[in-house]
Amino acid sequence: MVASGAFEATSRVMERYDLVGFDPRGTGRSEPLRCPEGTGGDLIPRTREQAEAELRAAAEQGRKCREATGPLLAHMDTVSVARDLDVLRSALGEPVLHYLGISYGTYIGQHYAHLFPEHVGRFVLDGVVDPGTDQTGTARGDVASLDASFASYARDCVEVRCPLGRTPEEIVRTTTEFVRGLDAHPLPGPEGGRLTTGLAAQGIREPLYQAERWPDLTQALLEAMAGRPDALIGLAVERVRTQGAETAVDPTMARNAVECLDKPGPRSAGELLARMGEFEKASPLFGATVAAAMFRCAAWPLAATGRAEPLTAPRAPAMVLVSYAVDPATPLVNAHAVQRNLGTASLIVREGTGHAAYASGSECTDRAVEAFLVKGGMPAAQVRCPAT
Repeated sequence: MVASGAFEATSRVMERYDLVGFDPRGTGRSEPLRCPEGTGGDLIPRTREQAEAELRAAAEQGRKCREATGPLLAHMDTVSVARDLDVLRSALGEPVLHYLGISYGTYIGQHYAHLFPEHVGRFVLDGVVDPGTDQTGTARGDVASLDASFASYARDCVEVRCPLGRTPEEIVRTTTEFVRGLDAHPLPGPEGGRLTTGLAAQGIREPLYQAERWPDLTQALLEAMAGRPDALIGLAVERVRTQGAETAVDPTMARNAVECLDKPGPRSAGELLARMGEFEKASPLFGATVAAAMFRCAAWPLAATGRAEPLTAPRAPAMVLVSYAVDPATPLVNAHAVQRNLGTASLIVREGTGHAAYASGSECTDRAVEAFLVKGGMPAAQVRCPAT
């Protein structure tokens, strides 16, 4: 993101620092994993037989991934990435590391501070991951935050005379009925693909991260409900699978390789089906898809090496945490939990809905982060900023 210019810090920070990005192991140009795509079904498993079939397909993909990747697959955990980061600090000749971690980067940052507190400089963690939750706990948080984010979208849509419904409740109900109906009746898509419940939920999820993309989501939903799913499929995936092509690389496997090693989770069809029922009850729109994503780690060829436990860094300097009030990926409760774990951290909360609040249009948020990164001025323990 740094090399391509996809991310830039605010001007005062850019004047003070050289901005250095890195590709964590297994991603980008750091010898990326080259795992073949799986052959599992794209429908939500709802019976014991379907769940066991999905587990077998996930296990086969994991086995092939291990064969293609070799020893690296067993060392994709975040502790190892944090150690890599200290090698980079040393290579740059820096006695301490000044660090901006976004989303998963906040998890790397917490591990780094836990392992190398003497090398911690000014740390900003934006879109905070809670290391104290296991896979199931993280998935429960995902369900709640996605529902809250879609509710924010629906309220915003009504304010601009939304074509999907007259009230937020009507938009949520109509969208939920449409997405769930795809389980039994997928819509044919481009190049032989099809829009399923899982793919539709992912297509809805992606634009929720940035409010400026919400009009695209509205248009994609309208077209899909009219029988034209191409735009919604496009929101869900970077590319549509090419039918008849030779084995393709699955770009999602690096994330799975990390998550499956970092935290324990369900390992049986019965437990996964129980989560399916629990999550669907909590969120008829997103619950089944979130639960279905847990099948890959359940069948992963390597057992988790990490644990779900709070990370502390009592000898490290105080850090700054940043979060949107409503975040579809890392809910605000995560930041509160991590602030308690660290003890001395400040928390900046930006109103509105989104993911990664710094350097994206909130003057109050940016000023507070800049004051810390440029001059070392700690914000108050709790700072509330408007959305813009």
